[in-house]
Amino acid sequence: MSETATNRILALLALLSALSVIGILAAGLQAGISQEPFQAARLADENVAKLLTNPQGLRFNIGFDNAFIVFYTTFFAFLAYRIRTLVSREVAAIALGALLLGALLDAVENHHILTMLYSAEHGLPISTQESQLQMLASSVKFQAVYLGSFLFAFGFARLGALGTFIALGIWFIFVPLGLAIYVTPLEFARPLVIARGLYFILTFVLSVPLFLGLARRSAAQA
Repeated sequence: MSETATNRILALLALLSALSVIGILAAGLQAGISQEPFQAARLADENVAKLLTNPQGLRFNIGFDNAFIVFYTTFFAFLAYRIRTLVSREVAAIALGALLLGALLDAVENHHILTMLYSAEHGLPISTQESQLQMLASSVKFQAVYLGSFLFAFGFARLGALGTFIALGIWFIFVPLGLAIYVTPLEFARPLVIARGLYFILTFVLSVPLFLGLARRSAAQA
């Protein structure tokens, strides 16, 4: 695949990723519920009450998140291919592997919520232990994303001024915010969670002009 085509695909995938996150936020606001509350351990009765707040709205929210998983996983797969000559193949492979682990756990998280929702609607038992395991999977998911993003930032930094800006943001904003959440009591971490999410969106938004510009440059040089 030519460099021009790869850059154009990356720009499109970044746009689709950003739009799917907007869909997640819009669906969550409209429904009054999202997958976020289920990333923390709660008593079974509390989880059932939250699950039944707006079942169809929760399904739409998770549906957009499932689309996001498809788009961001594909984006990082193409990014690993794009930066294979800018960083070592081993670094690109480890970065992609970490993001794939994060995507897998993200999918497990979403489908576990759907399983719990089905159980709540049909009177099947939901245990507190399920919620604790959900929290563990969610925490490991984010840890894998931090590692993958930190490594991918070395590739972004080699893609020009805007790429360097994205890399610096990952190194000094996104990852530190994520790590700070782990040492903050969850009851007080919501501002950090929101800031982390907004910067993740910004990474994709900024990637659109970055890769469109690179596509135009590589096309002109062809």
